[in-house]
Amino acid sequence: MRLLLLTNRLDCLGENDAPIGNAFRRLGCEVIFGEINAIAGDDYRYFTRGVLLPRSGQPCHSGSAAIGDRGTYFLDECQLVWVMSWPQDCVVRDVWQMLWLASHRTAFVNSIEGMMFLNTKHALGYVLSKENRAYSYSSNDFSFLWERYRQAPDQWWVAKPPNAACGQDVFLFPPNGPNVRTILQSLTGNTVTQSAIHHGGVGGFKAEYAILQKFIPEVAKGEKRVMVSCGKAVAWYGRQGNPDDHRTNIAQGGMPTSVDLHLGEVQLAESIGQKLMAHGVNYVGIDMAYPYILELNIGAPGGVCDVMVVSGADPSDQIAEPLVAHFKKHCSS
Repeated sequence: MRLLLLTNRLDCLGENDAPIGNAFRRLGCEVIFGEINAIAGDDYRYFTRGVLLPRSGQPCHSGSAAIGDRGTYFLDECQLVWVMSWPQDCVVRDVWQMLWLASHRTAFVNSIEGMMFLNTKHALGYVLSKENRAYSYSSNDFSFLWERYRQAPDQWWVAKPPNAACGQDVFLFPPNGPNVRTILQSLTGNTVTQSAIHHGGVGGFKAEYAILQKFIPEVAKGEKRVMVSCGKAVAWYGRQGNPDDHRTNIAQGGMPTSVDLHLGEVQLAESIGQKLMAHGVNYVGIDMAYPYILELNIGAPGGVCDVMVVSGADPSDQIAEPLVAHFKKHCSS
């Protein structure tokens, strides 16, 4: 099986790129690292610049360059493609369009439809049962979200953009918070201020979407990231927040911790993984504070290195083995 791993940089592999690539090589796959931002077409056949790794030799290392045969590699000459990184904003629309077209000829670990439409906080209501998600409002209308906040004067809330990552612009609102109105205005694009500055709209449409979500007290005890491969929970770790911050994201100072999963957590994670497989999503990182699911990480879900830090064990074989078995069966059917 020839596998193409699409990442941002070939000269500096990401923390998940290297161990995942090594695992597929150990399973006998031919592995290519390709540049996601260099997708191009030759008479509507799509290709990218890449590095074909030698079948044997030294393993790859995160932060180092991919070593092997540099060249041009067509997606339809691979049996499997895994999008490991998000395209840059300036090319994102074109890249997703070409990858979607390519996915009709070549299997993808996670479908383009799944990455585009389920890798968002908007999708939690579709994927999850009510008992496993926090009550949320979504709007680009400041007045709508502000009114919902005011209608529950004793409620704590979390506000955030629906498509940001790594804890970016996630705010905790206490009851009667003095900055809540300002923050909601900012998250929804400061449309009132923009209209006043530009005299009624000369500056164009400025509204942005935001999520207003009831705060989940269980988060204070810490979150867990569960990695699910082909519907099976294969690795996990905990995340404890920074004492100076309500967020537990590693990028925001959260610390990975060693944790166990109880049966209910395993069953919940695997039921979500199996539902996502029906949409072509075969690998996902699930953030949970049981019984609540906080986020589904389908586009470049991290965590491999964090598991290695807290356990000393590399989970990449457990991630790769179900995928190889699944897609070998898919290719032969």
